[in-house]
Amino acid sequence: MDKLKVGILGLRRGHSHFRNFLLTQEAHVVGAADRIQQWRDRAAETAAGMDRSVTLVREFEELLEMKPDAVVIASNGRQQKQHTIQALEAGCHVLSEVPGAYTQQEILDIAATVEATGKQYMLAENSSFLGFLRYWRRWVVEGRFGAISMADGEYLHYLPTTMVNDNGDQFTPQQVREQGLSGVRPVWRADQPPIQYLTHDLGPLLEVLDDRVVSVNCVEAPWCNAETPLRSDGQYALFRTAKGRLIRILVTLNTRRPGAHNYRIFGTEGSAEWYSHEGFCRRLGKTRPESDGWERVDIGTSRDDVPAMASGHGGTDIWTAITFARALLAGKRVPIDVYRMADYTLPGILANQSAQSGGAAVYVPDIRRSPFEHTDFWDHVGLPEDEPPGRTYVTDAGMMS
Repeated sequence: MDKLKVGILGLRRGHSHFRNFLLTQEAHVVGAADRIQQWRDRAAETAAGMDRSVTLVREFEELLEMKPDAVVIASNGRQQKQHTIQALEAGCHVLSEVPGAYTQQEILDIAATVEATGKQYMLAENSSFLGFLRYWRRWVVEGRFGAISMADGEYLHYLPTTMVNDNGDQFTPQQVREQGLSGVRPVWRADQPPIQYLTHDLGPLLEVLDDRVVSVNCVEAPWCNAETPLRSDGQYALFRTAKGRLIRILVTLNTRRPGAHNYRIFGTEGSAEWYSHEGFCRRLGKTRPESDGWERVDIGTSRDDVPAMASGHGGTDIWTAITFARALLAGKRVPIDVYRMADYTLPGILANQSAQSGGAAVYVPDIRRSPFEHTDFWDHVGLPEDEPPGRTYVTDAGMMS
């Protein structure tokens, strides 16, 4: 086939996928489905603005009747397993939004269906495509930080709007009370343990380190936020990897602060940090004295080759579309396949089990039929050849770090 025929399920979060697959040269969007009229209307405006005509329908079954080669699953997290299996059994490859699955059994069911149908599954974890991570991976491979012993990731996102109406509009519980709203229900994430939404931070670190998790200890914060009474205010998880490293992940959805993704890697001879509110990398390579402080390296979320008009999360969303389509057209395994999805997602599910048992260690199994050997992610994404210049990091007070 010359182009991958793609259908999109879910046009709220899926609107970014809709737009980006319209921009992907290797893909042809045959249709999209959403039960909410305002999201279909928005997609129609987007398609018209790009001089495209796309059939928009209400039901998933109507979309599958169009016989797409692949379907993007951007429904809510409680329905992703059901819709993924439905698409696979209909003969479609699947690109699924995170978290991909909500329980360990759902992961096993998806993997079994992938094996039974012979179709491919990819997790649409956009954070793994952050531009600066390509440099981090290259620097790790080159040994610039020595052995990497530890890493940190943080997902900080205040989400108090935990109620939704039939039109897809979201509200805080306080707004529901003050406005006397009826016909509202909790959103799917209202009672999700925070640590289960860790793929944006664990996944990228696993790719940079070419590793997987083997055990986890997790503890949770109090349940103080009155707007989000069904979930803890946050959870810390400490993961041990197959290569003996420690990875610490914090997820909070309840604490009021600007949203952020933060990453750190700790090497025996150097380290690197990236905080989304800064938008650049701090680096201390093995040849730089600690007394000289950090180097500032101006690398951020996007790549230089992001297509014009691409949308979503600093230019990362487009690469889930591009790499998915290119892999399928080339007959290759997709970069974040169903087993790598399990590496990203299952540790968070089991981390919450650890938290519920007071922080006891929980074993994280490898669901593959043969043990994990190495990631295929960088074969698709590629490592940069250029070397961005570094300069001494100076604080607002004019002091070196």
